[in-house]
This record gives sequence, C-alpha cells and structure tokens, in this order.
Amino acid sequence: MRISTVQIYDRAMSSIQDVTAQQQKTQQQLASGKRVLTPADDPVASTRILELKQELSVNQQFQRNVELAEGRLSLQDDRLGGINEVIERLRTLAVSAGNGALTKDDLGSIAAEVESRLDQLAGLLNARDASGEYVFSGFQGGTQPFQQDDSGSYRYHGDEGVRYVQIDASVTIQSTINGQAIFEDMPTYTNSFFTRASEGNQAEPPATITVGQVVDQADYDAFYPEDLVIEFTSPNTFDLREKSTGVTLQSNVAYAPNGTINAQGTQFEIRGAPATGDTFTVESTEKQGLLTTVEKFVYGLRNFAPTTDGREAFESLLEGTIANFDFAATSVLEARGQLGARLNTLDTGLEQLKDAEILTQEVLGNLESIDYAETVSLLSLQQFSLDAAYSSFNRITSLSLFDRIR
Repeated sequence: MRISTVQIYDRAMSSIQDVTAQQQKTQQQLASGKRVLTPADDPVASTRILELKQELSVNQQFQRNVELAEGRLSLQDDRLGGINEVIERLRTLAVSAGNGALTKDDLGSIAAEVESRLDQLAGLLNARDASGEYVFSGFQGGTQPFQQDDSGSYRYHGDEGVRYVQIDASVTIQSTINGQAIFEDMPTYTNSFFTRASEGNQAEPPATITVGQVVDQADYDAFYPEDLVIEFTSPNTFDLREKSTGVTLQSNVAYAPNGTINAQGTQFEIRGAPATGDTFTVESTEKQGLLTTVEKFVYGLRNFAPTTDGREAFESLLEGTIANFDFAATSVLEARGQLGARLNTLDTGLEQLKDAEILTQEVLGNLESIDYAETVSLLSLQQFSLDAAYSSFNRITSLSLFDRIR
C-alpha cells in the first residue's frame, strides 16, 4: 500500500499533538495539585469529590454554629456569675439592715448602695452579645428585656422563647436562656403584689404608682389573691375596690399628692396629679422578679417607720427579702449548671466535627490530589516521547527520492 507524503505529515503531526495535549494536562495537574481537573477525567471520582466538598462545607458551618453558641453561652455564664455576686452582696446588706441599732440615716446609707446595686444588676440583665442582641430577651433579641416604666420600676419586655443551634446533622442545642424563666418566675417567700398604672390613664405628665410593700401580712393574706383597684373620681379623691367583683372597699378617699396609701395590708404611693378616671392596680402574685425584690427592699429602707408596727413590718420585709434573694441565687445557680452542661456538649461536638473534617479531607485528598513524584516522572516521559516524535518527524520529512538515486 502506498503512503503519500500528506499521510506521513498527518500521522506525525497527530502524534505530536497528542503528546503535547497530554503534557499540557500533566502540567496543569502539577500546577493545581489536582488529579481530577474536569468530570471527564474521572466521572466516578468527580462525583465523590463533589459529595465530600459538600460534606466539608456543612461540617464547617456546624463548626461556626458551635463557636457562635459557645460565645453566647459563655457570655451568659459570665453575666450570671456577675449577677450572683450582686445577689450575695444584696443579701449581706439585707442581713445587716436587720440590726436594730441602725438609725433611719444608717438605713438610708444602705438604701443608697442597694440602689447602686440595682443599677448594676439591671446592666447585667440587659447584657448584649457581639452582634448587639440582648442575651436574656428570648426571641426578642432587639428589645431591651428589662426597662423602667414611668414610675421607675423595671418590667420585663422580652418573651419566653429560647433559641437553638444545629451543631450536627441530628443534634441541636439550646443557645440562649430567657430572663422570664430565670429572673421573673421565682416564688416569693410570702404572698406579694406588684403595682401598675393603667395604659389608658389621661394625666399629662402621667401619674405613677410606687412599687410598695406589704406592711401587714395577715391583712394582705386575708385579701389575697384579690387585686385592688384605685380609681380617681376627681383629681383630689379616689375609690378603692376589688378588681374581680367591683365591690367598693373605700370611697371618696382624699388624695394627698405623693402621700402614703394603706389598704388591705399594703402600702404604696401615687405620685403626680392623676386625672379623673385614671386607675391604678395592686395585683397579687405568687411570683416576684429579682429586680422587683430589690426595688421593694429599697422602698422598705426609704420608708422605714421607727414605730412598733413599722419595725415589725420592716422585719417581715427583710425576712422575705433574704428568702427571695436565696430563691434568686438558686435560680441563677441552676441556670449556670445548665449552661455548663451545654458548653461541655459543645466542646465534645466540636472535637467530633474536627475529627470528621480531618478524615473527610484525607479521603478527598486521596481522590483529588496528585502524586507529585509520579506526575513529575510522567511529565518527563511525555517530554521524552515528544522529543522522539519531533526527531522522527524531522528525519521522515528530510527523506527524498533523489537521495536513493545517488
């Protein structure tokens, strides 16, 4: 069979081009360190590589979730530690206030420190994380959980929600605690109450009601769990009635601005100039928040009456205050225990995630990465083949019939 010059050229050039293409691919593999450059190089390995990369991406997201949860839980634990220290100091002050030799001025000095501790406590309860969200407000991360109303009393404005973070394919962990559960839903040593001004009151500026205290526990226990309504029938007079029945207990009581009101074993003040129709409530409760306990402690210190009844009421207040601080300390201690358990779980989870990441990277490397020694040897062989192809091509193209005639 005759082979034309064109065929000789075509075959030689095709061989050179094939070797050149193989060499270029090998050079790309060396430059990238990857064995599989396109799915066509190894379809099965390419599919598995994609799966492993997705696994790594998910794993890294879980690790970020763990770090986020650790940061939030550690911050909460730190703040709870600070809160516990303040509670201990407040309890010490309550015990010292029971010294019968203290004068009203002495109690005033204690009240000043308690007020300072109240501000410190509120700051800790309104802690924010690195992203600026309040850590004790439940789902309402953008809402300050403990805010003062017009009377200066703190109210909880968060909710009872808790957030969870996924740290593995089938594992989630609670990353927040809400202020309602820890600082509000605590039992009281004795039946207690909180005060509130109705939202529909018309006075400008609004009249306010103080936090108050129980001054006769027996009288209040007899009234409990009824709520008391104070309704102003004129700017200078008010009625007292039961909330549930509407029964009037006292009518046309003269109002002395900022004066003390005693009713059903309770004592409080309404401050300002209420408008006709304005109402205030004294609402019974079997639970009392930590900040409210501190506020009532301050109120009792500031309104101490050096009489027999006054001393009895004050001693009762201190007894309940100390017990309520103990309840608060227990609540904080339990919360810190839960946080510690979650932090331990996160530490274990993070170790497992990192171990899984290392294993996945090893498998991925075996599938995707080149063997440098083997690839360099292959490149040398391809260069040798290319040199041989060029040499052969040059020899063939230099042949001529005239060389044979000579």
